[in-house]
Amino acid sequence: MINADVNSPFFVPLGLLCIASPLRAHGHPTVVVDLEYEHRIGAFTPGDADWLERTCARLLAADPDVLGLTCLADTLPACLLIGRRVKLLRPDVTVVLGGPGTFGVFPDALPRFADCVDFVCRGEGELAITALADAIADGADPAGVRGFWSCENGRSVSSGPQPTTNLNLVPMPAYEAVPMGDYIRLSTPHIFDVHIGSGCTYSCKFCMTSTFWDRDFRIKDPSVILDELRFLHRTHGVTQFNFLHDNFANKRTYLDEFVSYFAEHNDMFEWGCAVRPDNVNPSLLRRMAEAGCFNIFCGTDAGSEKILKNMLKMPSTKRTYEFFQSAQEVGIQFETNTIVGYPDETAEDLEKSLEVVFDAIAYGAVNSDLSVLQPLPGAEITDEYRSELEPLDGGLDVMGTFLPTDVRALIRDEAAVFTGFSFIRSGNREYGYYQGVLRLSRYFTRRYYHLLRFLKQGAGLTYVECVDALLERAGVPVEEALAAILARVEGVHARAAGALFTYDSMLAEFRGDEVEEELVNVYRRPATVGDKPHFLIADLDVDVVAMISDPRDLAWRPELDRPTVVVVYRASEAEVSTLRLTPAQAEVFKVLMPRGREEREALLARFAPGRPREAATAVARSCARIDASPDAPDSPGRTAPMAGSPLLAT
Repeated sequence: MINADVNSPFFVPLGLLCIASPLRAHGHPTVVVDLEYEHRIGAFTPGDADWLERTCARLLAADPDVLGLTCLADTLPACLLIGRRVKLLRPDVTVVLGGPGTFGVFPDALPRFADCVDFVCRGEGELAITALADAIADGADPAGVRGFWSCENGRSVSSGPQPTTNLNLVPMPAYEAVPMGDYIRLSTPHIFDVHIGSGCTYSCKFCMTSTFWDRDFRIKDPSVILDELRFLHRTHGVTQFNFLHDNFANKRTYLDEFVSYFAEHNDMFEWGCAVRPDNVNPSLLRRMAEAGCFNIFCGTDAGSEKILKNMLKMPSTKRTYEFFQSAQEVGIQFETNTIVGYPDETAEDLEKSLEVVFDAIAYGAVNSDLSVLQPLPGAEITDEYRSELEPLDGGLDVMGTFLPTDVRALIRDEAAVFTGFSFIRSGNREYGYYQGVLRLSRYFTRRYYHLLRFLKQGAGLTYVECVDALLERAGVPVEEALAAILARVEGVHARAAGALFTYDSMLAEFRGDEVEEELVNVYRRPATVGDKPHFLIADLDVDVVAMISDPRDLAWRPELDRPTVVVVYRASEAEVSTLRLTPAQAEVFKVLMPRGREEREALLARFAPGRPREAATAVARSCARIDASPDAPDSPGRTAPMAGSPLLAT
């Protein structure tokens, strides 16, 4: 299915391509239909009333014998309605459902949805769907194929699980089945995903991955992965990849083998992966970087020891902060995600989680995101708190998935089945509050970060206090709401906060106006400058450049109380830089900057007596920096820094 917002993240449909490749290898003509892609290019724009008719017409256009629908928890209800409609229109079509969205729902719910689906895949589908298609083509009984549930006489039956697949023997994904050039251009983040395996051996209560894969760790050999990277480079020119695996660092022996192999044989590719912070150490991160690793996603999950314990995660955030420090020292960019809205989460627990979010940015994270706990079917936390599940109802719109009226009705009627559309309300705040926290967190990791961090570290306010105050004024722009918070700050902290507000406002001027789009898609690259000013200059009575020089510690110090002129300018399309000037240098700068380069050079040649020549030279260098054309666009998959390292004219 499709996302409700066209600005949401967009990816290559790797799951479908992995299914298509063995089917094609066995001689089954296979058509991949990605409605999300067609929606992005304007070829498929369903409305609320006609979505089902149009979707089924699109899927049946290829006259299929088998229709396979891949499901997430958010899209399963829509897939069931599609299957039901297809079975009415074309009873001869075999409808198969697969994907993580089926887990925890089937096989129990299969009898009540027997009119929607013929077979539900009960695990990995690469070879199972091929065996099913072989049986149908040969006229054999498809119910005898292992790896599926089906319904007979009102009850769920199965011939058993599909044997574990050796991923090294599965054909490469059928990249030729979709217009890869368009996907590379449209996908966000702008980095090429490569499926290398699945599974996790941990037992986090909020997650169903481990149970789905029977606590197994499945992954391709390093040589097989590198061969695929070389193929993608030959065919599409890609050199930067993201390895899709639930927990790449789960098995230390494999990671050692992989890093050693890539360090020796990988001579051109950069790659990213997902890890738990307690699975890597500084030595391993350094080896990973030498083998081409440039980006790591790290699930931080919580900041409170109580919540981490309830999740069955790490005993504390100690390893999380060690990971932040090590990644920064090694030079690997990283991104994180933290879960809020967990049962029994107090204001103190939430404060700890927000500290992790904003501390990650201070350590250099390119993205530090939040998610609200989703009680997925099959997850231990869902079963434990089933009696505390509250249907979202009116809150469904914030999920971002296209949910027409009839899909919403099905979700409402089968709330006990589709638990992913609920919220666990037990000792925590209401769902809408956490959605507000999520949006503000995303906002402040991109805008007014320094100010918020100073309010916490210098002025003594908590993040939760700031969030609560902003949510009370949710109807006004954040910048206006911040003014009410600043009014609560007194003395030198008030002057420092005011200076940081001015400085962060200058930075925000260069980020474009697409705030809402950034909040939907955390990977959105900054918009181009357009008609915005080439540079901004401000006279401040606090040295904010020195204050933010260590973003981990934004506290007030007496030596910061000095007049400073700050210039913020776009050094390139991807980087905003800061120039700090003394009052004397600022006077020269203000005289020279509005003029053309030749006129400035002539004025400098006749520099007024009594002015330090060194200051004039420094200002000239600064003007040259600001004059430089933006010629260094973002690398695919990288996030531009909030502000460049201060360039100090001294």
